Amino acid sequence: MLIVFLVVSGLQLFFWSYYMKGALKENVPLLVEHFHQNAVSVIVCFRNEELMLEACLRSILEQNFSGAFEVLAVDDNSTDGSAAIVKRLAVQDDRLRLLTPGPTRPGKKDALTFGICNARHEHLLLTDADCIAATNKWLHLMTAPLRQGSEVALGCGLYKAEAQKELSSWQSFEAQYVLLKYMGFARRGLPYMGVGRNLAYTKTFFNSAGGLEAHADLPGGDDDLLIGNAALPQATARVTHPDSITLSAPAMTWGEFIRQRMRHQSVGFRYRPRHQLLLGLLALSHGLFFLLGFCLLFTQWWWLALVVYVLRFLMVHFVFRQVSSFGAHAGAKDGFKKQTPPIGRHMIFDALLAPFYILLAIAGLLPARRW
Repeated sequence: MLIVFLVVSGLQLFFWSYYMKGALKENVPLLVEHFHQNAVSVIVCFRNEELMLEACLRSILEQNFSGAFEVLAVDDNSTDGSAAIVKRLAVQDDRLRLLTPGPTRPGKKDALTFGICNARHEHLLLTDADCIAATNKWLHLMTAPLRQGSEVALGCGLYKAEAQKELSSWQSFEAQYVLLKYMGFARRGLPYMGVGRNLAYTKTFFNSAGGLEAHADLPGGDDDLLIGNAALPQATARVTHPDSITLSAPAMTWGEFIRQRMRHQSVGFRYRPRHQLLLGLLALSHGLFFLLGFCLLFTQWWWLALVVYVLRFLMVHFVFRQVSSFGAHAGAKDGFKKQTPPIGRHMIFDALLAPFYILLAIAGLLPARRW
């Protein structure tokens, strides 16, 4: 047991030091450009989002971008007043267009594909209807890598600061963990996913990848599987400037949150084998680290288990503090320091990640019916 514990501890320290530690280290020179900006199509798919949609669209239309851009709001069969909101705003600003694809399959793949097919420009920027751009520099910063030759630009999507409720605090923590993983792996040449809350790519990339049809049978995974299966490391950029983030409204109930995470987790079996292997090792070593470490507390090696735990926790806490500092940048109107859990809660959340993902994996075997 001791040997296995030391092996998984080594794996954990490797993943956190090699992949996650530098996840937000900037690697793309984001030039201050004022001329010759390529035109951009911003695409927002929505379904019954009348509470958040107007704030989302206004945050896009208010972007400080010297080039031309359009905003395509794609109505995926809403039954509330969302479409009326878009029509009203479109009268005020002709850069906004309402698209109605008609009947669609579960998930947002059909709506997103319809939006891309109707986009007038080569450069595409995606976000969700429950998100707002943290600053008016978002559009410029997220599309800068495309102007510099990249095919894909991975952005950071986090949650708005909320009162310290357990649900919102957990969502913030878990979203930061996901951010550290996909940005950290992409930095090491393994882009395995992106988040539709903040993602840019070229229309040429989308078409050459065959669009989203390869995984049209799955309700989720439109962003993960497109990036993981088609993005080339040398053509994929990470945008880690604090002014480039989007902020999402956290789920209001545990049931809503679990459904969101189930949809994402259920597509993992379609990831590339090497991505599955590395992510599996990360999750397995995480779970065994806490399980075996707890068991060792009742043996003569209790002191070693505590020492290794403290070393790992210090590294993990240091990395998460970097995310908090990133989110608390003056440009982001909702700081992230105030939603970083206290050390005691952080330790508990860290330990709960492994059983949480096991439960999601089991729940993900059930058919997904909502998006």
